[in-house]
Amino acid sequence: MNVDLFTVEQASALWIDTDPASISPLQRFNPPEYEAIKQLLTGGIITGDLRADTSTNALHIIGNHSSSLVSRADLETFASKRNLFPAFLFDTLAPFRRQDSFAPLTQIGPTSAAIQQQPAHANRGGRPPQYDWDAFVMEIVRRANLPDGLPDRQADLVRDMLFWFQAKYDQEPAESAVKARISKIYKYLDEAKNSSH
Repeated sequence: MNVDLFTVEQASALWIDTDPASISPLQRFNPPEYEAIKQLLTGGIITGDLRADTSTNALHIIGNHSSSLVSRADLETFASKRNLFPAFLFDTLAPFRRQDSFAPLTQIGPTSAAIQQQPAHANRGGRPPQYDWDAFVMEIVRRANLPDGLPDRQADLVRDMLFWFQAKYDQEPAESAVKARISKIYKYLDEAKNSSH
């Protein structure tokens, strides 16, 4: 039995023969091949070469398609057009590569029935995120849709969002963490505005 829908994150990991559960939410710990494939798939979605269901991914409006859903058929078409043939799409019997050694695997893994019984959000290990950055982005999107929109100066939004964290969670992240995220949003908006002129 084949899985027919993947998130972009899952498809990117499978593309490079890596177990999706081993991918870190922190980009700097992931293999460069994973990030490259994720960019390839995201670029395909943005240009319309790869169809994706973004209805369950609120972050797609800022270009983050990690949680967008792509079908096996669309991935096969996308890969074939680029003369790429990842094993998970074209050879469904290939096992995952071990991360810690190059020794051949002796056990292929759990049966499909066991895979279906696993929880949707597997524990990826490590320390859980301290701040809800998804809610942070959603709040910025909400503010952008208000009649006044976002402040002209990034510093004003940084200050406002630090207050928002304090009011909502009774704690706030480092100002530099908020600045870095807001800077990416303003840069993206500026580039989008300049490219439409």
